[in-house]
Amino acid sequence: MKNNIVTLILCVLLNISFSQNSGFDYKGRRTAAAKKEHLKEVNVISDITPDLWSRMVLPYKERIELDNRRKNEYALGYYLCPEGGYEQFINYLSVEISAIHNGKTTTAMSTSNKLTTVQKSILFNADMDTDINVKIKFKMKNRKNDSPYESNEVEGECTITVVPEIEAVYPGGFKELTTYLKENVINKIADSGNLPEIQNTILKFIVNEEGQVIDAKIVRSYYDTKTDKIIIDAAYKMPKWKPAENSKGEKVTQEISIPFGNEGGC
Repeated sequence: MKNNIVTLILCVLLNISFSQNSGFDYKGRRTAAAKKEHLKEVNVISDITPDLWSRMVLPYKERIELDNRRKNEYALGYYLCPEGGYEQFINYLSVEISAIHNGKTTTAMSTSNKLTTVQKSILFNADMDTDINVKIKFKMKNRKNDSPYESNEVEGECTITVVPEIEAVYPGGFKELTTYLKENVINKIADSGNLPEIQNTILKFIVNEEGQVIDAKIVRSYYDTKTDKIIIDAAYKMPKWKPAENSKGEKVTQEISIPFGNEGGC
């Protein structure tokens, strides 16, 4: 009983803290991005996006090893090109690229960082607002003679979202969008006593060519209808965004994804 009371108090304090300090700060997508037009020009894997390797999900030990080697051995190049230099420390074993075209996922493999004709076609045809998935198997080069370690095969994965040439922008940018969502989502949910229900919730919507929010939906939630309704209502009441544009300067639609809360909860 005593433990239950302590847990309840902690939950209340967490909820108050989350409401007052918000714990919420939207800074844009959490995945890497590649502009649709740029994907027509890529020739090697690192051309897809400059932060491919820094965004690559790797086993903890290899992540630390690779980052430390860049800092220690890439020397001045590390400061001149903070997203580059990784590839000089690895030997490629395989590169798998998957992307969606007309709703269908296509995958192609290669054995080097140089993209095959099929892989280039997959990237060229990737649908807007979808994710490209890159899986790379490699071995770390030996520090002394650049030969790979015999038993150190590593697999990394990176998700890259296909975006327009100029992305849609909320009036005032991420800072003002964060303020709007705190006032119209976080605080309202806190007042209703359902703040824990927002943990892990993801809102998606389309900003159309006129900058209006359309097709708002909850793609992940705790299935609390009141909480979901507050979020959806706030999405539709947003002021007009500055719409996205393609490379020709034409207004285009863009899908926006906004995650709420922190992992877990009481």
